[in-house]
Amino acid sequence: MENTFISHELDEMRSQINALKEKLEKQTIVNEEHIRRSMKSKMSDINKTVTVTIILGIFALVYCTWFFYSQSCSLAFVISTAVMLAICLGLIIGQKITLGRMDLSQGNLIDTAQTLSKIKTHYQNWHKIAIPVLVVWFAWLMYEMTSVLGMNSPMAIGFCCGAAVGGIIGGVIGFRINRKIVRKACEILDQIKELQKES
Repeated sequence: MENTFISHELDEMRSQINALKEKLEKQTIVNEEHIRRSMKSKMSDINKTVTVTIILGIFALVYCTWFFYSQSCSLAFVISTAVMLAICLGLIIGQKITLGRMDLSQGNLIDTAQTLSKIKTHYQNWHKIAIPVLVVWFAWLMYEMTSVLGMNSPMAIGFCCGAAVGGIIGGVIGFRINRKIVRKACEILDQIKELQKES
């Protein structure tokens, strides 16, 4: 009689343990799905930001090339500006293609983390190259416009002031875009680490 009672108690405990295991497994799956959805949402934000940057880059390439040529700037300056903008645009398109290949729903998280870390580093280090190049380009632009319009011309002074204000605004916008992409990438990488701990 006692053995039957103990056996019944053991069966009930096994049943409760199995039920608890199933519940924990379901909870883990739901948690993983939730984290992956959140990661996909953040990746979508990064993709939208990069897409907007590409559209602005295409506009800048076409407009700046036409504008500086129409203002009788030197051919060397026009070509250098077009090449600089084309290289920047090419690098951004390359990042967009890399982001498009990443699969956050079912993909390998280790590979995803490595790729995303490279993209994050690219955006973190972008200013180290961009700022010196833009300073040289901006000085060249000032030289070109004062040569074309005349050093003391009101139009040249107005253009230089407008270009300086536009450069500052553009720099602030570019810095905010970079910071947003880096922040979102860091958030996704943190979530990947969280998933790896759980698995």
